[in-house]
Parts: sequence; structure tokens; C-alpha cells
Amino acid sequence: MATPVDYGDLEFTRPAKQIKAVNLPAVPQRIFDGMKQYEDAARGFDTAGFERTIKHANGREVPGGIIVSHRPESAQVTQLYRMSTDPSDTELNRLTYFDIGSGRTISMFCGIFEEDWRGVRRRGGAIMVMDLNGNEHFQLWRYWEDSLADQVLPKIRGELDNAPGLGRIERLTHDDYKYGSVVISQSNKLMAFSSNKENNKDTLVYVTKLMDSNTGVKADASPFTLPSRLVAPSTGEGTTMYHPQSFSLDDKYLLFIRRYSSSYNALYVVDISGEQLSPPKLIEFLGATEKAEDTAFNHVSFSHDPNLPHLIYCTTTGYGDFASIVTYDLDTGSVTHITTSSVGIQAIRPISWEIQNLKVTSDNIIFTVNVEGWTSLFVMPLSGSHKNTVIEVKVAWERGWLTFQTNDLNDKPYEMTLQLTSYNSRGRITYLDLAPLLDNVKKDENGHAYVSASVSPYVQAAPPTVAHEVPPILIRYKSFDGLEIPAIYYHPAGQSVTPAIIHIHGGPEGQATANYRTPTHSYLLNELKIAVIYPNVRGSSGYGKKYMAADDVLKREDSVKDIGALLDHIASNMQNELDSSRITVSGGSYGGYMTLASLTHYSSKLACGIENFGIVHWPSFLENTGADRRAARRREYGDETIPEIRDFLDRISPINNTSKITVPLLITHGENDSRVTVHEAVSTYKIVSKNVHTELIIGEMEGHGYKQKSVIEFTNAAAILFLERFLLSK
Repeated sequence: MATPVDYGDLEFTRPAKQIKAVNLPAVPQRIFDGMKQYEDAARGFDTAGFERTIKHANGREVPGGIIVSHRPESAQVTQLYRMSTDPSDTELNRLTYFDIGSGRTISMFCGIFEEDWRGVRRRGGAIMVMDLNGNEHFQLWRYWEDSLADQVLPKIRGELDNAPGLGRIERLTHDDYKYGSVVISQSNKLMAFSSNKENNKDTLVYVTKLMDSNTGVKADASPFTLPSRLVAPSTGEGTTMYHPQSFSLDDKYLLFIRRYSSSYNALYVVDISGEQLSPPKLIEFLGATEKAEDTAFNHVSFSHDPNLPHLIYCTTTGYGDFASIVTYDLDTGSVTHITTSSVGIQAIRPISWEIQNLKVTSDNIIFTVNVEGWTSLFVMPLSGSHKNTVIEVKVAWERGWLTFQTNDLNDKPYEMTLQLTSYNSRGRITYLDLAPLLDNVKKDENGHAYVSASVSPYVQAAPPTVAHEVPPILIRYKSFDGLEIPAIYYHPAGQSVTPAIIHIHGGPEGQATANYRTPTHSYLLNELKIAVIYPNVRGSSGYGKKYMAADDVLKREDSVKDIGALLDHIASNMQNELDSSRITVSGGSYGGYMTLASLTHYSSKLACGIENFGIVHWPSFLENTGADRRAARRREYGDETIPEIRDFLDRISPINNTSKITVPLLITHGENDSRVTVHEAVSTYKIVSKNVHTELIIGEMEGHGYKQKSVIEFTNAAAILFLERFLLSK
């Protein structure tokens, strides 16, 4: 349970649903009205993936659709929809309607073929991972539709009221622990997941049967807890944080990673085929050039080829500064390099940027590359005339950030959805079939293979656009030690010298990319004529692990100096574009810390600041963040139990330097935040407000970031008013 918040003598107003505010003026209706078109454009669409095509009890085939997430204008939170895979079919059918009065998050929606946990077959649907009130204590849920079940179940106690939706939602876990990382086997016989249910600290891996489960549970109204088998127990050394990755095609092996930090994890395999489990085995990659503690594995998947059931695909930083794609043969230990760019290593196509995503299908691998915040798409066929050729897929669009899903589960490995996010669109879904493109593979001037691709839009899954959107510009500047810092820069169209807001991403291992925009982004540019800069200070991902480690522990304030260098760069090199006397800084989470730290160091160069759910006191943050997260955070920020590290963290904590903040401050925070507790915001307000004008907004039933319409729209409008008063007004 969270520690009760001592609000003391703070006097709250309640200007909007789920909002507590302190010292906040009334927000005029004109701002809400002016923001509406931008709020609508920001409600983009995302895909949870393709559904499996299944057979009805009567033998009729039921084609799988595409599951889409979107917050409709009338809803308080994001809901789920189904649409056809055919772009010419423009229907968008809403699946979920339930509203439990909170900023709940559906973090996963994993389609399954069927299960028999209640003694009857429930075909199709999904396993859903969702918290209840924004605190990220995710639980497992079963979504199904009665029309595809052998028997219509009575209403189950605790079942969510999803009327008028067709789907029903049953809770499978009934505690306050955390569940996630759901993996479904290709055979649909097994499901793996992670949880800290053993002791609230160690995140371990469990497996349960989907079919032939023999749970003994009846098809009645009684709730049940999903039975499972622990397959990766705690090591007993420190905090164990395991996450399942992939089942082998024969269901003999399960891959999982042990996470130590964002830049360090280890890959394990466990044989789950027998009654007696063997201990998990650490997989060591032949010829790795990097130390184990400097290596991370991601996007780990067994081959989908029945002839190579124990071949593993993954990305790893074990062979250089950037994450690259390799294969590992579990039977022989041999390694093949696909994109590794390090000197002395022969790869199929070396790529010296981060591999952002990787999916393995039965006939290809598809992946994206993060090139300084813009995404490039690639495919490598595993058979045919272009076997083992890495081919760039040059999609015809305005470019930005691209994510994708494949339809391999339905034997269509080249059929994809692309989610396109750019300066022109917050997130639209399109269709792409790669198969016909492979008949026209070309070579560029460097001899690299590529195809040109046009996508077909799903018109029902595209948000409205805003006129006069501003494209981003990539800029670079030198920091105090000569390190070059990249930033994404937007300048109001047709304007000369303007005020600017520096928005700092969280993480700290996040990255400002071509899709990284706050909901107020376009309003700032078009209506207030404020330029926006998103710097990727040291510690950001996307530029190699050395850059990402450049702010660790005792180097923490070097990233703050990167903001100071940006302020100097604006004053010295951008005076024809930006007014250096009217600059503000903002950010959320770690970006909230950076905002406060920048204010303590550079208040004389800033007009005001907006801090969202940020860290204000490092020792208390580390002590109060979730027990399952604490060890990984200590590797990044420092271990507060070591006296000299604690002294350092105390010294740099914004809460101990508030007297240096001399400009107005707006603070917002979610009341149920389990990462950075709301105590941090309340403490900051009580101290800073003694010296400068300070405003505080608390989002009720919200966690680390805001999910509810009323909270999103009010905090955005309040931020606009704050900037009007303290940035734009002399």
C-alpha cells in the first residue's frame, strides 16, 4: 500500500474532474476551446497486433482482425477496437466500453487461439494486462466473446461491466502484485508471464497451460486465480528481475532475460519440457567484445522455422557501441552477425545505428533502425531468391517514427500494419504487403538493396490533422566538455525572433525523436508562436551505450550542464531566431528532475519552469520507488545506502537547492504514482512556494503520466495559461 500523503494545510480547489489544484487561477474557456483541435489531433491510433484466425465450434472459420487502441472524444480513457485487415473495409468496431473511474492502462493485449481454464473452450480473444488506478500494479485479465465459446458462462463475480460491448473481461489474478511480459507459444499450448508475487521484490517467470490445463475450475460465476508453474526462481542474490521472451517451436525451451539496468541484462534459457525443471542456463555468446556488465539483449525470439527450432534471433550490444542483430544456435553455440558494424566482424549488412525493433516470422525478419530519431524499415527474407539479403523498405511518407506489427500468426509473414507518427500526424495506421515488393529489389549507390513502398491507409484509424504543422530540424551544439549534443528543433512558421521552451525527455534513457511531442506542442507553435526544442542530453538512448552511460551516478549533473550549454548556444548562435531572455524549461519524470535542476542552476537565464511528476530528492525516490524497480534504478542513479553516494545524491537533489529557484514554477503529479511518489511534488510545492510563485496540480487516480481525458486536458490548458503569464508576458 502507498504511504498516505500528508497534504498538511494545503487548500485545494477542484476545477475539473479528478483534479486537485493549489494556488491555481481559473483557466479561461478560450484556452480549452483553442486547444480542442490540437487535443483531437493528439488522440492517435496504435495497434496491439493481429488477431488469430480461429474456427468456430461449428467449423466456420472466423478471420482475425487488427486490434486498435484509441481514446475516443467522449471517453475518459483509451479503449480497444477491432478493424478488418482489408484497408477497403472502413469499419472500426469498438470492443471495450468499461470505465472504472481511473487512469488505468492496458499495457498488453495478447491474442490467443483458445483456452480451457474453465473446462470449456473459449476461442479467440486475448490475455490483457491492465492496472486499476494508474499505479502500474498490472493484473492479468481474460477478454473473450461468448459467440466463440462452447458455452455461454454466467456473469462472473468481479467481471467488468463492458456493456454494450460484445466482449467480456474476467480477472485472472487477484492481488496487488505486478504481472506482465506475457508471451504466448506458437503452438498456443503455453503462456509465460512475469510477476513479483513471490515476495513483492523479485520479478520471476511463470508458465501456465492454455489447453489441456485441467485446472478443475468450473464454468460458473465463481472467480478463480490462474494457476501457474514457477520456471525461473529467484537466484537469492540481490533483486532478481526476469522477463520471458520466447518459446521454442517445440515448446521445449523458454528464453528469458535477467535485467540489471537499462544497459545491462543477461540472456537465459530453461528446459520446461520435463516434470523436473533443470536450472536456467546462461547463454554466453562466442567472440563477444564487450564486458557482460556492458551488454544488453532485447527482442529475443526463437526461429519460426521448423527446421531450425533452436535458432535464436536477438539484438545485443555485446559486439559494439550500438545494438545489432545476431543469431545464436542453441545446439552448436555458433553466432551469425546480421547488422553488427564493429571492425573485424563480418556481417550481412553492417548498420551503425541502434536497431529499434525486431520481429521474427516464418519467412523473414523485419526490423527498424533508429537514425538520430527518424525510423528506417528493413526486411531480410529467410528463403527465396533474396534469402539472407538485408533490404531497406523505403516507405513513401513524410518520415518520422514508424512502428509495425506482422501477421505471421495467420501464415502471412509479409503482411504488416505500420503506425506512422510524424510532425503531420500523431499516429495513423496503414497497411503494407511486402511480398510483391520483392520482385523489384534495387541497389543504391553504395550497393545496398532496397525497395520502394507505398502504404494503404486505414481511413478509420487516422486522427485529424492540423493545418500549418511545422517539420522538425535536427540541430547540434557543443556542451561544456566538447561533447556534441543533438536536439530536435521546431520554429514557428513565418516568425523571426520568438520565445522558446526546452522540453526534456524522461528515462533518463529516453530519446527525443521525430515523434516526440507534448500534447500542447502544436498549440505552442501555431497559437503562441513559441519555439520548441527537445534536447537529447547525455544519457539518452539512440546514440550508443557510451553516450547513454555518460550521465551515470557521479556524472549526473553533467546532463544538467548540457542544458546550460544549450542556453548559451541559444544566446550566442540563435539570436536571430530565439529570444534568450524568454526561455522556459519543462519535462516529466527524469525530465522533471532535469527541469528542477536546471532551475536551480540557471534561473537567471530562464523565465519559468513546468515540472511534471519529477524526482526532487534522490535518496527518498530510491527508497520509495517500487521494490522491484529499486536495484535497477540504483545502477543508474547510485546506491543511496552507500554513505558517500548518499551525500552526493543529497547535495544535487533539487529539494535541497530550492532557494536557488527564483522564477515561477508549475508542478503536476499523479496521486497514485508508484515510480515517483506524489510526496515529492507536495514537498517541493511547500518549500518553493515560500520563495517564488508556485502552482500545484494533482491528478487523482493517475499514475506516472496521465491517461484520463479530464486530467490531460486540464493540465495542458493550465500549462498554456502559465506560459502566457510568465513566458510571454514581460
